[in-house]
Amino acid sequence: MPTLITTGARLHLGFYNFLSDKKAYGSIGVFLKTPAIRILSIRKGNNLRIYNYTGINIDDIIHTINNIFKNYGISIHILESIPRHIGLGSTTQLLLAIGDSIRRTYGLRLSIRELALRFKRGVVSGIGIAAYEKGGLIIDSGRRVKDNIINIPKDLSDLPSIIYRRNLPRHWYFIVITPKGIKGLDEKSEVPFLEKPEENKELQYELLRILVLKLLPSISNNDPKAFGRAIYKIQLLTGKYFSKYQGSIFCCEEAEYIINSLIKNGAYGAGQSSWGPTVYGIIDYRRKALKILSKVRRELYHRDIDANYYISQVSNTGAKISRIEFRSHKSDDSLTL
Repeated sequence: MPTLITTGARLHLGFYNFLSDKKAYGSIGVFLKTPAIRILSIRKGNNLRIYNYTGINIDDIIHTINNIFKNYGISIHILESIPRHIGLGSTTQLLLAIGDSIRRTYGLRLSIRELALRFKRGVVSGIGIAAYEKGGLIIDSGRRVKDNIINIPKDLSDLPSIIYRRNLPRHWYFIVITPKGIKGLDEKSEVPFLEKPEENKELQYELLRILVLKLLPSISNNDPKAFGRAIYKIQLLTGKYFSKYQGSIFCCEEAEYIINSLIKNGAYGAGQSSWGPTVYGIIDYRRKALKILSKVRRELYHRDIDANYYISQVSNTGAKISRIEFRSHKSDDSLTL
């Protein structure tokens, strides 16, 4: 029976660890409901066919899927996706959704983490994998470091694991803004900046202090203001670590301007997701989020910054699996939408 998989975007909220005790890049992140990816798998067939209706270039993803699952006949329809290399983790979500469709159709005994290992995900952060599987707010273990280098994970134990996961309240919202015409680093481009993590004991202490004394209590106390302040401080320290690679605390002038605008107009905290250019603000209640976004959009208009905007709750359930009615063309298995 046809399976529809809907998955979201992950925001990378920063690192609490860069290098200590042979562990690197302990990450913090959340899984958003919006924007979304929707994958429809129709039926078994003689060949693996992937139809992309989104206009987003995913040739490399199709190549990866074909290399791993070329012997599995199935029709995959990508109905909706997220632009790539803008800080929302779309590559991991798309690969896992397609792989999940195939494993469900054929009853393959592969876990989500085993799929991620095959797709060479989790090289730096495990947030995207855990987000697809469980949703919510996630803190991962980071990666093991061998000979001072981060390598592609070789087995399941080498993937970052979840050390903390929590549902976030439904009235907490993220204002997500992506300036147009700017791309963050892709997986290949980021390798020289990430493969050799550097130890910074002073920075490390401050990150752990904020994590333990500020961020975790704010979640337990359901305090979005304290949560936002803690994330903003972690973002500044994360940006300081990467500033020699991206030229500043944030990836670009646009990202910095939007973050400052979000804070000025009432967001409790703000930051840059991954390499950007996507940035976000944290607030409670949708009405407040709409008011802040309206003010920020006016400022961006006067600054001549064009951007895409979302207001999203956190998805606390991971990817959603459902059944769907459809009409297909028998001759080529393409879909009438």
